Order: sequence, then C-alpha cells, then structure tokens
Amino acid sequence: MRTVFTVEDMKNIMENLFNGNLKASKASAGTIPYKNDNSENILLIDAESGEQEQVDIAEYLNIDFYVWKNRVVQQRTHGAGVDVAQWVPYDSWVASLNFSMNEAYALVELTDMEVTSSQDIDNAAISARITFIIQTNKIANLDYYISKIRNSLLGEPQTIQNSFGEQVTSYVLVGALLFDEEPSMTQYGETVVVSCNVKLSYLNNAQTYNDTKIEISLNGDDLYDENGNIVNEQGEPTTTKYLTMPITRHTWQQIFGETPLPMYSKPNLTGYVASTISTVKTLTFYDINKELTKQFNSLFWSCGAYRINGKLTTLTDPNIPVYIRVTNGDNSYVFKDMISQMQKNFTNSDFVVSSVTLKGWGKVE
Repeated sequence: MRTVFTVEDMKNIMENLFNGNLKASKASAGTIPYKNDNSENILLIDAESGEQEQVDIAEYLNIDFYVWKNRVVQQRTHGAGVDVAQWVPYDSWVASLNFSMNEAYALVELTDMEVTSSQDIDNAAISARITFIIQTNKIANLDYYISKIRNSLLGEPQTIQNSFGEQVTSYVLVGALLFDEEPSMTQYGETVVVSCNVKLSYLNNAQTYNDTKIEISLNGDDLYDENGNIVNEQGEPTTTKYLTMPITRHTWQQIFGETPLPMYSKPNLTGYVASTISTVKTLTFYDINKELTKQFNSLFWSCGAYRINGKLTTLTDPNIPVYIRVTNGDNSYVFKDMISQMQKNFTNSDFVVSSVTLKGWGKVE
C-alpha cells in the first residue's frame, strides 16, 4: 500500500521539529517533561531595564501550527476539578487574539506533490509552505531557529510513520525565511507575515548513505582478538587505525570473470561459468581539512614527483595498500586494496573534487 500523506501529516512533522512535545507538556500541566532536540536556551535583554533572562527559544517563539480547517487560535484554560488543560474555542476571533498577545501562528499548506508512477515503489517528493504571523521583535530569533533546524536536517534521514503504521525514511529540506508583507499593527502587537518553503522526499523501506559506514586506513589493518575486538600487539584494547571523512559519493562494483561454454543438453545455447571476482571501488570527496584527506593528498602529490621538499625522490613501490572497513547492519567487512587511480579536478571559483579508484590487492607478500 502506498503512503497516504496529507497536510495534517506535514503540519504534525513541522510542529514536532519546531516545538517537540511542547504542546503535550503544557496540556499535561508539566506532568509530561518537555523535550525538544532542536531547541536551545537564548539570552533575552530588556531594552529599557537591561535585565537578562534565559528562555527556551521554542517556548519564546510560541508558534501554534495549524491548517486551514482549524481555527487560527484557541484559548487554553483549566476548568474546576480538571487536571488536564482543555482547549475551549472563543466565539470571537478578535477576543481570542486579546488573550494571545505573545503567541505566533504558522499556517501549513501543501503546494505540490510528485509521486513515482508505480504501485510497487512508495516514493514521493512533497512541497509545502509555512506562513508565519509573528511579532516583529521575534523575527530575528525565528530566522535563526529555522536556520538551525535546516542545518540539523541536512543529509540526516528522518523516520516518519505513515497511515499504515510503517516506518518511512525521508529527507526534509527547509528553505530560507521570506518576508511576504511589511510589518503592521494588529490586535496583538506589531506583527509581520513571513514564510518558508519545505520539501519532503521519502522512499519506503530504503537504505540511505547513513546506513553504511565507510572507514579507511593507510597505515595497515587493526589487530583483532579471537572475538573480533581491536587490540594492540600485547592483546590489550586499543584505538583503531581507521579514519573517516565526508565522502560525497562512493561506488562499489563486483565484477565477475566469466567463461562462455556450450550447454551440454543444448550445444546451440551458451552458458557462463564465473571463475573470478573483482571488487572495484571509487570514492569521491572534497578536499576538506581532515586527517584522512591530508594523507590522500600526500600520496597524490608524492606519486610521480621529481623532488619533494627539494630532495630528489627515490624508487618506490607503486603498490600502495589501502584498507577499507565497511559496517552495514550488524556485520563488518574489511577489504585490502591497491590504488588503481587517483584524480583531482580543479575548477576556477569552485571547490577541489578528488577521487580514488581501488582494486583488490594481488601482490604476493
């Protein structure tokens, strides 16, 4: 079954990203502890008195997310003998605004949806817009908070539950804050209308870049005990020789060497028998200031160099061993390779892109 995704689902996702469980915590009168992974404490300074106060940014912004089918505002109240806060709508919208002088509002709308034309592949890219009406003195904090949430989501897969109870892997991209109207005076202070676009893409039961960990060692393999734990030469626990770095793309190929043979029962048909397997890996990365990148750069520039730091180079073995450890799920795999090709792409006014092609080690030790 394909995921059924509605504007209410998008509203709930964005409210959880911005507010965590703030609404549930308030509704329980503090019985449920407040938790918000994206929020942080900020320092507020009173312009007149100079008094300073630390507040949670999500609580300070106090954003109420809603969709068109909902009333813009509701007033929370505690009834006599009622432990849990109840939400009681007011007849007059203006009257309710008078009770909400410190509250901001966010309208969530779906603007587009692109789906894959397949009943087997549950995949879609959903575009949405969030329109905020917020007090002008909070706008700088909202801009910062949106940027913080955007950075926390970049390249980080999110797990959402669809209407059938299945866990769907998704990526959420939050755009920049756009000013739609000039500030104006309303019933609850000087406010401004701003908006940002959101794009959510998901693919059901799909693995992502984060599900496979790639580690590389140019200093040999680790030592392991009989249980697979990393140890030193004395058998004591130690740190690993493997390093990591941001890889923009890594491509793995398993190439089978095959021999064509006529089939015994039907000689006019050809069958194939595999006799060898070659593993070819290509890693692409930016020249970011990381220890592993520095080691690759040292290898790259020293290969073929006539002099290094003014000294003539000597004959060196072109077989350069590289160890790669792959962790996928509960299993770990180590490959011993040789460098088949190294490449750097320099483009004026752009970042340097490097790539390394590795093939299985075949030299007799």
